Amino acid sequence: MKKLLLPFLIFAAFLQTPATAQDCKYYKEGRDNVTGVPFKESRNVLVKNYAFQLRKDGDSTLSCYLDMVIIGSLSYTITPKDTLYLKLENYELVKLAPDKKYAPTKTANMNGIVSRYTPYYVVTREIFEKLAASRIVKARLLFDKVVEGEPKKPEAEAIMKAAACLLAK
Repeated sequence: MKKLLLPFLIFAAFLQTPATAQDCKYYKEGRDNVTGVPFKESRNVLVKNYAFQLRKDGDSTLSCYLDMVIIGSLSYTITPKDTLYLKLENYELVKLAPDKKYAPTKTANMNGIVSRYTPYYVVTREIFEKLAASRIVKARLLFDKVVEGEPKKPEAEAIMKAAACLLAK
């Protein structure tokens, strides 16, 4: 019996290693064309069709984008007073404000004119830690239109995993 215990423990340790290792896959990974700084980026749906991109530039610069495409020709400019609120499952509220003004870019498609906003948010390490620890249960952006919704559980968990991966590496 004692002879079987050691091989069993070694085998159990091999099984445990892949289970604890985090599988980090990024939507985009590369180097910035201008600065040459390496970056990693995730992309997950936050609410409806709005993409939430977490990003890490180099070793320490953390940020996120909210990529919104809205049908119609909008002229409203998103400003630093247009806060993105993220309510977490642990009842914490994360507030993100864009770094500057963002006017929409307008393009024509099959549905007519669409307006696209891509506000950039500088995010602290503490906020990334909150996003990695608790999933987002509600999101709200107040600007010309109210964008509000609850991320689906798989998307909220994917955002948590992406935040944890970007913090770890």
